[in-house]
Amino acid sequence: MSFPPILPAPSSHDAPSADAPKGRKRRTPSHVSLNACTACKRARAKCDGEAPDPCSRCVARDVADQCHYEVHVKTAKEDMVRRIRTLEQQNAALLGSMEERERAIRKKDLWIETFFNALKEGERGPEVVAMLQAGQSYDQIVEWLGQPPYAGITHLSPSSESRLSRMARNADAREVLESTTSYETAMDLDASPESQDSFKWTNVDVTNAQSHHLMALYFTWIHPVHMLFSEDHFMGSFQKGSNTYCSISLFNAICALGCLFMMDREKQRASSNILFPRFLKEARNEVGMEDRTRPTFASTYAVLFLIGISSGEARKASAYLRLAAESILHIDASKYDPAALEITSWGIHTLNIAWAGFTYQKPFAPVSSKATVFKNVKFDTNQDFWQPYQHPADATTTKMHSHAIRTAKELAGLNRIIMNTINVYCGSRGPVTAQSILQLYRKYLEWKAGLPSILDVGEDDSQKLPHVYFLHAYYHVALCQLFQPLLYHRFSQTTLDHIKSITVQTAQDGFKILQAYQQSWSYRYQVPLQLFCLVHICDALVRFDTPEIDKPELVEFCLKGLHEASPSFSFVGPLQFMFLQTVREQGVATPANLHELMDGRTHYGPEDLLDACERVTYVQPIEILLQRFDPGISADFEPEWQEFIESHGSGGEGSSDDIKVVHSLRQARRSMQIGSFVN
Repeated sequence: MSFPPILPAPSSHDAPSADAPKGRKRRTPSHVSLNACTACKRARAKCDGEAPDPCSRCVARDVADQCHYEVHVKTAKEDMVRRIRTLEQQNAALLGSMEERERAIRKKDLWIETFFNALKEGERGPEVVAMLQAGQSYDQIVEWLGQPPYAGITHLSPSSESRLSRMARNADAREVLESTTSYETAMDLDASPESQDSFKWTNVDVTNAQSHHLMALYFTWIHPVHMLFSEDHFMGSFQKGSNTYCSISLFNAICALGCLFMMDREKQRASSNILFPRFLKEARNEVGMEDRTRPTFASTYAVLFLIGISSGEARKASAYLRLAAESILHIDASKYDPAALEITSWGIHTLNIAWAGFTYQKPFAPVSSKATVFKNVKFDTNQDFWQPYQHPADATTTKMHSHAIRTAKELAGLNRIIMNTINVYCGSRGPVTAQSILQLYRKYLEWKAGLPSILDVGEDDSQKLPHVYFLHAYYHVALCQLFQPLLYHRFSQTTLDHIKSITVQTAQDGFKILQAYQQSWSYRYQVPLQLFCLVHICDALVRFDTPEIDKPELVEFCLKGLHEASPSFSFVGPLQFMFLQTVREQGVATPANLHELMDGRTHYGPEDLLDACERVTYVQPIEILLQRFDPGISADFEPEWQEFIESHGSGGEGSSDDIKVVHSLRQARRSMQIGSFVN
């Protein structure tokens, strides 16, 4: 048996020594900077430098002159945010200081005018001079005159307001009497001027005559069509200085909208371009502090909507209309007269539906289709008159029976049918069927047949009320919008000819009404939505061959009408541009003076078009509407139409509404081509 050899023990000098040097360790810097230099960042090394001194790593590598520091992105953003906030605060402080200074200057000018009037009148002039000679201060004299010093005062007392109004009236009495500019004369008000000036309704520097003139323009041309509040209740609160049905914001909004219809004359102290932004700013500032449960809050925003679309700000104005419609739901009805609330509610809902119909969208907070229109409202009496008013001298023009309440009621009823039309085409009631279209057509005919004779627009050349013209033009636009989508569906040629004939005839009747309006009142004075009626009716006639219509003359009439309204409405240019797109698509010649009719600008971008009507065109979205049609509408339409004519064209028994429809159909047999439909 063998064993492995025994090795000798290792010598002492071969054993590892405890004192032997260990491997070199990486030295960690004593201080690590949060913002490393550029060289350390590239090398991903820890940096102990602080700007502007170089770090130890760069010093060790002998590149200290290249050791630079960049500001950290997070630090830069925080510094930028701090600077922006500081600048915003400084800007707000400067704006506040400027507004304070402007208010002080306006108040100082007012008190200077008070001094001047006191000296001019002679009633207190000698006493004022004596007080100045006696060394009394400015504040003491102003206080003695019944006016507070302008510095630090935001509103005047009722007694001081009354005294200031008397002095201002006395100073302007001669001018007012010569030009008959008082609103009382223009609007047939018998209230005393004392009561109307007992409360300060605006901080805009205008005379009573100017503010009354602006109110007269509003109540003449806007209010009979868009009855956004009760005129009687408003004027009652205005005369008494009460804020129940009149508010500072509503008053300033009315005056701002009136500025759009004001034409400058030699004796006017300020142009509409100066007064308009001041009244509008005052209205926006005041309505923000108003109670949202009051009807004046909703009415103010409805007026601001009309101002917005008139100024070419449709996208912004649409939010105002939404707020007005939704605010109606939050009013405490127990605090207000039911008649005043009904007028306000229906006026705003009518405007809401009308705008939705022109822009092809669902209205905000629509009213119930079963609600009764004007249940507690009394109709116009023989003592209620409307007077054409454009200038102060028009206060003596011939008066006409107003029929404004009756017109507002019928307009609300028409918009209920238009609301049903929107629901049919927008899909909330299933696919569009022949039966649904003819049911809507029947409702339109029943509405037309039910109009009282005082609102009729006959074949005679007698002058009609402007709001009655609008009512009928709006009706014909609604009928055109009902039938026009059908013309792009795959019906038989016979059916298409039937639908085309009734659409064209409806557009021709509407065009005659617009011609009558232009001859009676001119397009310089009208509501903004009437311009949409003009382009819709002219668009329908341009698209289809009509022997009775000269298309170049029609195009020129439309462009001239829009041009005539351009001083009041900024959206006219984009609307002209949209209409010209249809004209050129149909190959119709444009007027030779097109550049002049469009005020030198013949092109508008998408942003301009969106601010005109929230869309880049006013034309119906045919492609979208056709997708809503029932697949069987082509086969069902002719039998449904023949049944419709037989049930309403015969002399059989029926309800009172059916009898009215029969009478209407027989009278309008020629205009609606009933004979061709029966054949």
